[in-house]
Amino acid sequence: MSQRGRPKGSLGKKKLAEAAASEEQALSLSSLTQESMEDTPEGSSAVTNRQLTDTLDASIQLIFSELQKIRTEFKRAIEKNTKEIAGLKAANIQLKDRCQSLESKLGELSKIQLDQGKSINAQERHFRRNNLRIVGMEESGNEDCVKIAMDIFENVGIRDCAIDRAHRDGRPVDDRSRHILVKVVHFKDKIFLMKNARSALVQKDYYIVDDLTRVDLTEKRRWRQQVYDLHHHHGVRLHFSGGCWRLRGGKPYNFLCSLTDNRSDPK
Repeated sequence: MSQRGRPKGSLGKKKLAEAAASEEQALSLSSLTQESMEDTPEGSSAVTNRQLTDTLDASIQLIFSELQKIRTEFKRAIEKNTKEIAGLKAANIQLKDRCQSLESKLGELSKIQLDQGKSINAQERHFRRNNLRIVGMEESGNEDCVKIAMDIFENVGIRDCAIDRAHRDGRPVDDRSRHILVKVVHFKDKIFLMKNARSALVQKDYYIVDDLTRVDLTEKRRWRQQVYDLHHHHGVRLHFSGGCWRLRGGKPYNFLCSLTDNRSDPK
């Protein structure tokens, strides 16, 4: 007896139809996917490039605008500084001219002051022309300075010397006696006393010196060591007169020159 129905392992018509439909749909989706894969990247790339270009353009415009602002501000600052520098240069020139003028005036004033100082010193030197000082004479309570001076001058070689006045000079000092300041009437008596006092009073505790101005005394003390060296090492004796050290004969001695140059006659 024969069996009816479909063979084992075969599909029915319905199943075959569904399979065919599924395969066609799959092919359709595959075709669409491929087209999408082929078309979509090109379009997306074009859009992205435009956006990037627009962004870069906008950024460049912004940077350019900022640079223009910086350039403008920098230019203004340079112009302002240039004007200030020009003003400072002009002020500096004025200050320089003023300083030169002040230096010139200061030089003139210094010269005037120096000339006036020399004139005042010369006048004071003339006022002290007949003065001399007795140094080292011990003080006593009721002393007569005029009599003391006359006795000393008699020892030097002048009897009954005409004396205008004589007195102790300065404030009392505990450890030493003050000088006796003497003014003689005749200048020739002073010259005699100054020349002969050293040898006449060599054994005494006191001695006689000229009454120098403060300026002359400073100048005398300034070259004291050089005067000592000239006397003890070269046998050259100097004397101080008229505000400077002098050789025998009255020629001023220049301590900045050699002994030979000082001894030679000026051309």
